[in-house]
Amino acid sequence: MRAPHLLLLLLLATTCACTGPRDAHEITPAGDARGGSAAAPASMTELDWLDMLPPEELAALQRGDGPEIEHRGRQQMPQYGTFHTVAGVLDRPVRLPGYVVPLDTTGDGRLRGFLFVPSYGACIHVPPPPPNQIVLVQLAEPIPMPDMYSPFYLDGHLRADRMEGALAGSAYRMDDAVLRPYAP
Repeated sequence: MRAPHLLLLLLLATTCACTGPRDAHEITPAGDARGGSAAAPASMTELDWLDMLPPEELAALQRGDGPEIEHRGRQQMPQYGTFHTVAGVLDRPVRLPGYVVPLDTTGDGRLRGFLFVPSYGACIHVPPPPPNQIVLVQLAEPIPMPDMYSPFYLDGHLRADRMEGALAGSAYRMDDAVLRPYAP
């Protein structure tokens, strides 16, 4: 089946019918779990992935522009899109729902760095999301490896920071992140 990739991203990012754990708890850098509310604190804005797209790219998404996805084979398709960011989402407390793609672990399997993406399985063999739909997260202290099949909230402050890697590039970065299980 072929569909415009941007349209598929829209569907995955906005209809992520996530079925994660019901009781949210914080996974801190130290790796301990603490009870917490699923609702974002009043000072924090819950973002939609589309909030991170510049207006011209959102318009292209709505028109259905963009490359098409091929689900044949196992070879990763090239990433498309831009590193353009949206100033309005930067340097303020935000919460973003999505999935963890591990990048860097310690010798004992604890997570140090990861990509945070809008849909499960992003960055595998289909094209990775555009760079401005990926957040690079570097943790000050490693945490136990989260379940990659489960949705999470990522809380913290987004920065514009271009990173180009073998798996995918990202336009956003979050260093002060808190990862919480997704709870609708």
